[in-house]
Amino acid sequence: MDNSAYYEVVGKTVEQLNNIMNVSLSDRIKDAVKKALGRSVRTKDPFFWHAGMLMVGLVSALECIEKDDDAGKIRDEISASLESHVDLWLRKTGGKVSFVDDALAGFALIKAYEITGNEKYKKAADAVSSYLKNAGRDAEGAILYNSGRSGNIFADGIGQVSVFMAACDDKEFDANEQLELFYKNGMDEESGLCYHGYELKNNVSEKKGILCWGRAFGWLIMGAGVNASLGKSNEESLKHFTDMCEAALKYQRKDGGWSWQMQAVDGHIDLSATGMIAYALGYALSNDVFGEGNISSRISEALKKAKECIYAHTESGIVTDSLSSCDDFAVHYQTYGNNPWGQGAALAALSVMH
Repeated sequence: MDNSAYYEVVGKTVEQLNNIMNVSLSDRIKDAVKKALGRSVRTKDPFFWHAGMLMVGLVSALECIEKDDDAGKIRDEISASLESHVDLWLRKTGGKVSFVDDALAGFALIKAYEITGNEKYKKAADAVSSYLKNAGRDAEGAILYNSGRSGNIFADGIGQVSVFMAACDDKEFDANEQLELFYKNGMDEESGLCYHGYELKNNVSEKKGILCWGRAFGWLIMGAGVNASLGKSNEESLKHFTDMCEAALKYQRKDGGWSWQMQAVDGHIDLSATGMIAYALGYALSNDVFGEGNISSRISEALKKAKECIYAHTESGIVTDSLSSCDDFAVHYQTYGNNPWGQGAALAALSVMH
């Protein structure tokens, strides 16, 4: 695969971040109908996870092509897009962070600051940090996804805060704690796979959602993978991450991707789950998490298949076949297409494999 296909994905991802807050009249009408039906609709927060995943993809691309002499133009486009989006966030929110999901964008901001030295990214990441330090937690210390509305702990939130905590050089944060609480309370004892989430009731974990929804696994393995890759894992966390890698290898589809429900290998592929899982595996492999063991060679082979799969589901830089957003535990409308979370995750994966 030549560089042109990769740069097409980068270019389309830049376009999507630049336009993510521009909602057409027809889409606003659709959102109004969805809201009336009790379904989730897009948020007005520029750092919500939809944009956050695009930002992770673009920062991963920036890191990938940082020393490529022929990529100066696209580097400038990525940098301009990221900086413009931070400026938009400042105008829209006054620098206020309001959601746990913003931790994903925060991770991208930390990486962007490390690459560029632009203080604007650091200040925005500091705002995410301040929010998370005051975020609601359950009785054991796990960060609540919607504090004040429920006691639910989502794999989404744990993965998002874990990537941020691992990258943030702050001793008040411990991604291992967040991950270990989910391993303790949100996993299926028989299969070792994750549920979408859980809630503690009278010190007993009530597991929620379907078993191993692809993106739930994707969030969790991203958090664990970044934590391990940045040298923050303790022995127990590293073991759990390795176990998740083995599960990913076991349930990889013949076409190289992962399904919307991971163990349903003959079900519909989900390019968002595929991108998230491949990113976690590739990021860990490139940071030598596994050494020269047998698992390294098996992950390397799996990533070759995943890369081919992502490009097979990409049309002129647009990544297709990602599952639509989830409305609640076990509410997964089987609608597939191009979505920012699929586009960004796929670019992040391609960048660590490029």
